[in-house]
Amino acid sequence: MRNSLILMFMALAWYAAPAHATPFEPATVPEQVEAVGHLDVDALRKTQVFAVLGGQKAIDQAIENAPADLRSLARSVAGSVRGISFWRDTEHGAIYLETRDARSLGQLLAKTPVKRGNPVDGVATYTGKDGDDHGFLAAVGDTLVLADTAESLESSIRVLGGHGASLAGSNKLPAASRTGVFVFVTVGSNALNAIQKSAHSKVLQLAIKTVVVDIGETAGMVTANARAEMGSADALQKAKSIIEGLRTLASLSGDATASALVDGITISAHGLALEVVAKLPIPELAKAIESKK
Repeated sequence: MRNSLILMFMALAWYAAPAHATPFEPATVPEQVEAVGHLDVDALRKTQVFAVLGGQKAIDQAIENAPADLRSLARSVAGSVRGISFWRDTEHGAIYLETRDARSLGQLLAKTPVKRGNPVDGVATYTGKDGDDHGFLAAVGDTLVLADTAESLESSIRVLGGHGASLAGSNKLPAASRTGVFVFVTVGSNALNAIQKSAHSKVLQLAIKTVVVDIGETAGMVTANARAEMGSADALQKAKSIIEGLRTLASLSGDATASALVDGITISAHGLALEVVAKLPIPELAKAIESKK
């Protein structure tokens, strides 16, 4: 259920009504998390990437692939979505669909064919099912919350209601954001350790403490920034060598799309931090997406 709902929420992002901006609100996320991210839907809608990602056809398909119990809800709130956030601790987490419709969101959820659960702090909760997977839902003010466990839902409700410790002021978040950024993701050490245990990537198997990635668009150029805090100078050097080697292989492949991608990549190191910046003009991004269809 979680994967199909993520697709649904991305569809809602493309479908949302025009607006100004919806920056991430750290006070809405529980303090003890290992990964957190945010998609500023308002900012995304102003970009050329918006059209490149697929437009209305992709929206309709994603909503149709959502769990049947939630399709009507998805269509109802599509016009008011303004931002999507997620958080995850070592094992579980939640997704927030932030809307502009606090008045009717709860009423819409109550009419959805999902099972009523026990209230938390006076907030009604619900359980939905997609095959063998379950999702736990609630409407907190203007925010629709989807969690993968009842505990994650409860934690989200308490923090959104101002009754729990949050990420406000936390050093887990990026200190500053570039102009034009519409999405960022931060992953901490414990979550990275879990990834490293099952990863086949040589880079991920190195000693990485934290990773921050953000993507934005400015003046027709998409820029992705990735910053990894490494556990040692040796790990930093190995990671840098691996990435530079991959870039060289791509440039020698003879693939025009691959060459365009790697030509816009710069790699640098600052202390134990490895920074990779990738820049790509929108037309080249469109070609890359089209070549993968």
